[in-house]
Amino acid sequence: MTKTERHSRQVSPHRRLPLCSIRLVVVVLSLALNGGCDNANDTPNSAGIHDSESYVGAGTCAECHPAQMASWRNSHHALAMQPATEETVLGDFDDATFTHNGVTSRFIKRDGQYLVETDGPDGQLAVFPVRYTFGVYPLQQYLLELNDGKIQALSIAWDSRSAESGGQKWFHTYGAEERINSADVLHWTQPSQNWETMCADCHSTALVSDYQFSDDRFITHWAEINVACEACHGPAAEHLRWADSEPSTRSAVDKGFTLSFDERKGALWQADPVTGKPQRTPRLIPTKELNACGGCHSRRAKISALPEPQAELLDAYLPSLIEQPLYFADGQIRDEVYVLGSFLQSKMHQSGVTCSDCHEPHSLELRAPGAAVCLQCHNSERYAAVSHHLHADALEAQQPDCIDCHMPATVYMQNDARNDHSFRIPRPQLTEQFGIPNACNACHSDKSAAWASDALGGHGKLPNDAVTSHWTYKLAAADPATNRGRDLLIEIGSDPAYPVIIRATAIAQTGFGDSAPAQQLIARFTSADAPLIRLAAARALRNSAPSLTAKMAAPLLRDPVKAVRLEAAVALVAVDPILLAPGVNKEVQTAVQEYLDVQALNSERAESHVNVGNVERFRKRPELAQAAYRKALRQNPSFIPAYVNLADLYRELGRESEAEQLLREGLVVLPDEALLNYVLGLALVRQQRISEAVDYLGQAANSAEATPRYALVHVVALNSAGQVEAARRSVQDALRRFGPVPELQQLASELETDGQ
Repeated sequence: MTKTERHSRQVSPHRRLPLCSIRLVVVVLSLALNGGCDNANDTPNSAGIHDSESYVGAGTCAECHPAQMASWRNSHHALAMQPATEETVLGDFDDATFTHNGVTSRFIKRDGQYLVETDGPDGQLAVFPVRYTFGVYPLQQYLLELNDGKIQALSIAWDSRSAESGGQKWFHTYGAEERINSADVLHWTQPSQNWETMCADCHSTALVSDYQFSDDRFITHWAEINVACEACHGPAAEHLRWADSEPSTRSAVDKGFTLSFDERKGALWQADPVTGKPQRTPRLIPTKELNACGGCHSRRAKISALPEPQAELLDAYLPSLIEQPLYFADGQIRDEVYVLGSFLQSKMHQSGVTCSDCHEPHSLELRAPGAAVCLQCHNSERYAAVSHHLHADALEAQQPDCIDCHMPATVYMQNDARNDHSFRIPRPQLTEQFGIPNACNACHSDKSAAWASDALGGHGKLPNDAVTSHWTYKLAAADPATNRGRDLLIEIGSDPAYPVIIRATAIAQTGFGDSAPAQQLIARFTSADAPLIRLAAARALRNSAPSLTAKMAAPLLRDPVKAVRLEAAVALVAVDPILLAPGVNKEVQTAVQEYLDVQALNSERAESHVNVGNVERFRKRPELAQAAYRKALRQNPSFIPAYVNLADLYRELGRESEAEQLLREGLVVLPDEALLNYVLGLALVRQQRISEAVDYLGQAANSAEATPRYALVHVVALNSAGQVEAARRSVQDALRRFGPVPELQQLASELETDGQ
C-alpha cells in the first residue's frame, strides 16, 4: 500500500457513475446517455465526418520520433482502449466467477474470444462478448456488446494492482453493499453505462459519433482506437509535408501543426529574493496545454463535434464550475471532476505552472518521484524540513510528503485514488465550521478538526491570511439564498486577485438588479479578458432584472468564444423582445439556433431535449416544449429535470392534476429523489392539499440532498397544517443541520413568538 493509498479519503457515499462520468445534471448544455454503435472498429473510417487523410497514425510518427514513441507506448494514453486480446486483457477469464448481490458472473475464454456470463437487460443470465479493454491501472474495465449492438461498460472490473496491494481480483465498482438490478439506472446495461455516451471521445483519437435518434444507434468513427499522438498534437498530415519539404523552404514555425507546445520554452523558475518562493521568468500563465488537455481532464459538456487541441477550451467544451455537489463548499474535489477544475483554483496555475512542468507528456509519469517533483522548484531546505511538515517523530516510512498534505486523494470506483490539484493549504478550521474534509484529519482520523487547528496553530502554521478573508472561507460561507451569501459572492467575483474559476463560480450564482452600481459591475464582468468570467456573467444575467439582461447580454451574442455566445442566447431567449434594442432580436435568434445545433449534437442525451423544451417554453410554444420533455423521458425515464420542467410547464398552463400525475410517475421510478418529493409537495400546496403536501415536503427536507429551502418550506407547511409543535421541532433540527441560516432563524423566532 502506497502513501497515497494510505492517506486517501473515500469518496462521499451518495451514488455516482463510474467511467468518465461527465454528467452535468442541469438544464443547460450537457452530454450523452444512450446508443449503440456502427462501424466502431480500430481502423480509421471517417467518411463525411472528418478527413481521415489528415490523420497519419502513431506508427508513422514513430518513424521520426522513436524516443517519444517508446515513452508513450506503455502509458495510460496508449492503453486507454484496446481490442480484447490475449496481450491486452489483464483479468482472469479462466472460468473465474464473481458474486455480487446474489448474481454470480462468469468470465470465460472460448475459441480465442473473451466472454462474460452475467445478468443482462432483462435481469436473466446471458453470455456477452468482450469487445474492448478499457483502461489499465489500478483497474481495467471491459466493454461488452449487447444484442442490439450497444457497447456497455461492465461494472465488474479487474483490480490490476499487485496482490500485495490488494489487487489481482474481480470487484464491483459500486462496492459490495450497493444493490443494483437490471432496472437500476446504474446497471451496466443502462444508458448511463454506455461507452459511446460516457467516455468514448476521451479514450480514442479524433472520435466522432453521429447518433441516429430514430434507430437509437450511433455511427462512430475514429482515427485511432487509443489516445495517440494526434489526439494532443492534432492531425499530422501537414507536418509530414513540412518534414518532406526542402529545409530552405520551411517557413512555418509550427512545423505544419496548428498548435505548438512552446510555453515552457525558455522558462526559468527562480526563488523570489523576498519571499523565497519560486517565481517564473518570463511571467506567463500558460493556456495551450490546458486547452489541449482540459477537455478530457475535466468535468464538462461537449459543444463541438470534433474539438481540436489548439482550440480555446470554451469553444469546444462547457466546463463545470466549482459548485456543490461536484465539489465541497471550499472547492475541494468531491465527485469525479478530474483535474482541471481543481488546478485552475491553485496558486500554481496563477504563478504559471502548467501540466508538463510536473508530468512528462508522453509517458504521463511524474518528472520526479513523489515529493521530488515539488522540490524541482520549491527549496528543499525550506519545504522538506521538519519546521515545515511538522512530523519529526513519525517513522520514516510514514512521514507525509507534499502530496499527502497539499494534494489529498479521493478514492473513486473503490480503488482509484485521484489527487486534488488545487494544492491548498490544510485549513481544519473550515472543517470545524462547514464539515468539509482537511488533509490533517485524513491521516489523524482519530483526532478532531479542533485538535488539528490547535496543532497547526501551536507551530505557527495556521494560514496567516486571517482565515475569514481568504476566498476558500468566503466560498464555503457564500450561500446564494442569503443576503450575506450574495454579498460574499459579489465580493469574490469582483476581486481580481482570486482565481478566475473561483470568481466565475461566484458570479454565476449571483443575480443583479438594474441599479447603476449593478450595471457597472456586470459591465466589468461582460468585458473581462477571461472567457470564463464573461460566461459566468452571461449565466448570472439569466437571474437578473430583464432590463439589465437585455442591455448587458446582447454584446455577448457576438463574443468570439462559443460557450459565451451560448450562455448569452439562453439568457436572452427568456427576455421579452420588446426590451431588446433594434436588430438584437435577430442576433438572438441566430445565437439560439447555434444553441439548438449543440443540442442536436448531443441528441443522445435526455438533457439536450430538456434544453430544447426550455427554449420552446420561452418562445411561447408549449406544445413543442411538452414534446421535447416527453422525448427526454422516453430516452431516460430517470432524468429528474425532465419531470421537474414538464411539471412546471403544466403548472404554467393551469394543468395541476397532470403535473401531479407526472411527478407521481417519477416517484415510482425514483421514490427517494428529494427534488421530485419537493416539487410534488409544492404542487399539492397549490391545490390546497397541505396535509398531503407535508409528507412529501418532509421526505425532501429530511433527505441527504436537502437544502435550507427544503427545510424552510416543510416547516411553513407544517405550521399551515396546524402542526405547530412539529414545525418548531423541525426548524430547530434544520438550524442544527444547516447552521444559522437567517431565513430559518427568522422563522424559528416567529414560531416561538406565536406560541407565547
